[in-house]
Order: sequence, then C-alpha cells, then structure tokens
Amino acid sequence: YKSYEGPSGNGGLTALPELKEEDLTEKFARGSGPGGQKINKTASKVILVHEPTQLRVECQDTRSLQQNRKIARKRLRLKLDEFINGSNSRTSVKAAKASKKKSKAKARNKARQKKKKEIALKEEGEFY
Repeated sequence: YKSYEGPSGNGGLTALPELKEEDLTEKFARGSGPGGQKINKTASKVILVHEPTQLRVECQDTRSLQQNRKIARKRLRLKLDEFINGSNSRTSVKAAKASKKKSKAKARNKARQKKKKEIALKEEGEFY
C-alpha cells in the first residue's frame, strides 16, 4: 500500500484508503454488555480483519448488523490510514492541529492574565 494523498482542498488531511472486499474477512458474533436480551441473542457484533496487514476491528455499537458493518469498515479505514501513513494520517494530523490550537489559546490566555496583573499593580500603586 502506498500513502494516499487526498486533494489539496481538504485541510491537509490525507484521503482514507479504499478497502477491497477480497482483502477482508468478516465474522459475526453475539454481542455482550448493555442492551439487554436482544443484544445477547442476536449476532450483531461485527469482527472485521484486513488480511494483508492483519488489522482487526470489532464493532457492536448498535443493535443493527448493517449499521455495525458500516461503522466497522469506517474504523478499519481509519486504522489502515494510521498504519500506512503514521504521523501523516488523518487522526494524527487532526490531533496535532487540536494540540497546536490548545497551546496557542493557553499562551494567549497567559499573556492576557499577565497584562491584567500589570494593570492591577499599576492601579494599586496609584492609590497609595
């Protein structure tokens, strides 16, 4: 697999890799956990394995088998993107952007607090 470069208009994110159906092994199992008797009786849990990379994804978010299949494929594409592109993957780029934004806001807030403190000290000096 090569790195999948997306169009330049998507905010620097790479396009997710396409999955080939012949590369996937799909199994269905009975779910567990919250959801009551219905989730325990039906085989709505999807286990998806990408054979070339042996990446595995399990999904039992909903009680619907079709929705779980769709969600599992999306998660596998994200996982495959992470595997192929590493630090340039969609999730890594988004996390880096969020981290940068947070640190910028923190620095801005720190400067604002410092300025506020200086003004308060200056005003305090004028009263005495």
